[in-house]
Amino acid sequence: MTYNVREHSYVVGGLGITGQACVRFLLQQGASVKAFDTRPSASSTMASMPEAMQKIMQASMKGKIETAPLSAAFFDNVDTLVLSPGLSPDIEQVKLAKQCGVEVIGDIELFARLNTKPVLGITGSNGKTTVTLLTTHLLNALGVKAIAAGNVGLPALDTLDSDADVIVLELSSFQLETTSSLSLCAATILNLSDDHLDRHGSFEHYALAKHRIFDNASQAIVWRDGHHVAPQSSSVVQLHYGLGEALQGFGVSGSTDEQQLTFNGESLCSLSSIHLAGTHNVLNVMASLGLCYALNKSHALEISLEAAATHIGSFASAPHRCVEIANNGVRFIDDSKATNVGATIAALEGLAPVTQGKLILIAGGDAKGGDINALSPYLNQFVSHVFAIGKDAPLFTAAFANTVISSNLNDAVKSACKVASNGDVVLLSPACASIDMFNNYMHRGDVFKQAVEEVLAA
Repeated sequence: MTYNVREHSYVVGGLGITGQACVRFLLQQGASVKAFDTRPSASSTMASMPEAMQKIMQASMKGKIETAPLSAAFFDNVDTLVLSPGLSPDIEQVKLAKQCGVEVIGDIELFARLNTKPVLGITGSNGKTTVTLLTTHLLNALGVKAIAAGNVGLPALDTLDSDADVIVLELSSFQLETTSSLSLCAATILNLSDDHLDRHGSFEHYALAKHRIFDNASQAIVWRDGHHVAPQSSSVVQLHYGLGEALQGFGVSGSTDEQQLTFNGESLCSLSSIHLAGTHNVLNVMASLGLCYALNKSHALEISLEAAATHIGSFASAPHRCVEIANNGVRFIDDSKATNVGATIAALEGLAPVTQGKLILIAGGDAKGGDINALSPYLNQFVSHVFAIGKDAPLFTAAFANTVISSNLNDAVKSACKVASNGDVVLLSPACASIDMFNNYMHRGDVFKQAVEEVLAA
């Protein structure tokens, strides 16, 4: 049954980037739409928008944006609330909407009801953006026009009128918890670790949200050694990958000096051709190749894994994701995107095998309710020093004996450089959110790079 936007009346909840995209799209479709925002006033909400969006809002949404507490009357003649992922489904406005019989969906669900193109879906605690962008890169390199969207930046609704052959969606737990009919050619949960427990309440609820990605997926790309990453339904075809030798799916074979990435036991490429730092990125490459292969199988797009593998080396990693920013004998690696414990564990496990000297970690920030003690065995095994910053720095002292609390990131870099020597790695991988000290993780990574440059120049 075709979904007709004009047959519905909408409220958009939250006017950040996603909410703005929803309003813009619904207005373009000629739908009835109004909005609410949790900021204190409509003027402050408008002031945060790009100028072009402000003009759209002033022309079409004047008097239709509510920032005060809502009454039931606000939902009169409304049948659908499109909730931005940054707002919890448990807030009072959403509870009121449900009491008024309004259906609550997100922008991904609205996209799903209108989309006719093949879609690949990627979620997980860590590595989502890398796999989304790499998959998009490989498909485009093979002549299949692909667009990356969703949590990676471009709103999914903005792809509906594109000429893309394939949509590659990065999906967060926040997006998935309001999604029910997204049909995917292939889906993957890269990994799961404690994250966003301040929103979901427990790991179990977080995992349930993530697993919604498999509800309407034809195939699943599954890390064979991962926990909680395989679909529960036996009806979903599974393709597996991992770092060991494997006769089925993706694996690794050969000696340490000449290891090969394999598919069904046959070599695809040398691991040395993968320029992304760390063995965890080898897994990310396998997941991307698996998604391409699944698309080939389901849509006959003539995708060759051998040809795809030749384009891995030309992929440029997204910033702040285990990227080397300087090397004067000591490697400085920016992994500021590691905003949870699982991401930092992945970085440590990935970098340790390729580090000749010591691993020196800079970490800390807002732990978001995550268990920093879960890092302890990895710190004890791989790390020589921890320099901790931010709100939850004391948690690292409890987790690792050789921890020093630094007053800020610049001081942490200076202290790390004092103990570093040739062959060592200084790694910023915070295991925490950045909001207690920085605008976002990108700002934190930029400050780290600047501090490193200043120390090396001195």
